Amino acid sequence: MLTEKGFDEALRISNIPTSEKDSLPIKSYEVQRVVKKLVETPRPTNYQPFDRNRKTVRTIRETALRMRGFRQAVIEVYAFRCAACGLKINSPDSLCWEVEAAHIVPHGSFGRDDIFNGIALCRFHHWAFDVGWFALLDNYRICVSSKLSHLPTDFGRMGDRELIRALSNRGSGIRLPSERRVYPHINSIRWHREFVFNP
Repeated sequence: MLTEKGFDEALRISNIPTSEKDSLPIKSYEVQRVVKKLVETPRPTNYQPFDRNRKTVRTIRETALRMRGFRQAVIEVYAFRCAACGLKINSPDSLCWEVEAAHIVPHGSFGRDDIFNGIALCRFHHWAFDVGWFALLDNYRICVSSKLSHLPTDFGRMGDRELIRALSNRGSGIRLPSERRVYPHINSIRWHREFVFNP
C-alpha cells in the first residue's frame, strides 16, 4: 500500500494532477487508517453530531486525509450505492464511483466527519437532501417536502422518470449499510429534519 508521499510520486510519474487525487479510488496508508478508525469506532448512545472543538485552521494535508477517509468510509459501508435511489455506477475506467458521501449535519454547522453523520447519495439526491427536499424519519423512512405539490409537473423529472416524487411513492426507507452499528445516528437525522428539511 502506498503512503501519501508514494501516492504523490506515482501521480507525478503518471502525469496525473494532484487535484484529481480525491476522485481516485486509490487509498494511501494514511487514508486507509482514517477509514479503519471511522468504521471501527463504537456506536455512541448519546451521539453529538457536532464538532464544536474543531479547529478552524488545520493543515491542508490533515483536512484532505480526513475528507478522503470520510468519503471512502461512507461509500464503502453503503456498498457504493445511493441510499435514496439505489444507483450504483462507476466510471468506464473503474477509477471512480458516482456516489458521494453526504454530511447529514453539514460542515458549515460544525458537522462531524464520521460514519454516524454520513450517508451515501448520488449527486442529485445529495443536492436534494442538502437543500431540504427530503429528510429521514427516525425509522430511516424517507419523508418528502410538501412543497413538491406546488411544483409544476415537469419539475423534478428526467424524461418520464420522477426523481423526487418517486421517493414519496416508495413509502419505504433508505438502503442502509449491512451492519446496523454504522447506520446514521438518530441525533444527526433529527437535526437535519429540524434545521434543513422544508416540511
